[in-house]
Amino acid sequence: MAAQTDRGVPLSTLSPKFLHTNSTSHTWPFSAIAELIDNAYDPDVSAKQFWIDKTVVKGEVCLSFMDNGNGLNHETMHKML
Repeated sequence: MAAQTDRGVPLSTLSPKFLHTNSTSHTWPFSAIAELIDNAYDPDVSAKQFWIDKTVVKGEVCLSFMDNGNGLNHETMHKML
């Protein structure tokens, strides 16, 4: 079983090869954002709304992406990570 963080989210281990492959699949930031939007509207997700917000996390400006579709349960998300 994976170690738990203080928030109860299991820590995942990713292979460097996976990280490299994933980082090169989107060579333009807008293609990554387009995929997030596309994924939200997949038939099995069925999102009706999609939000993009700008926020500051630990002093860094970040974008957050959220939809109201059918999400993943905790175990499935951990397996994907």
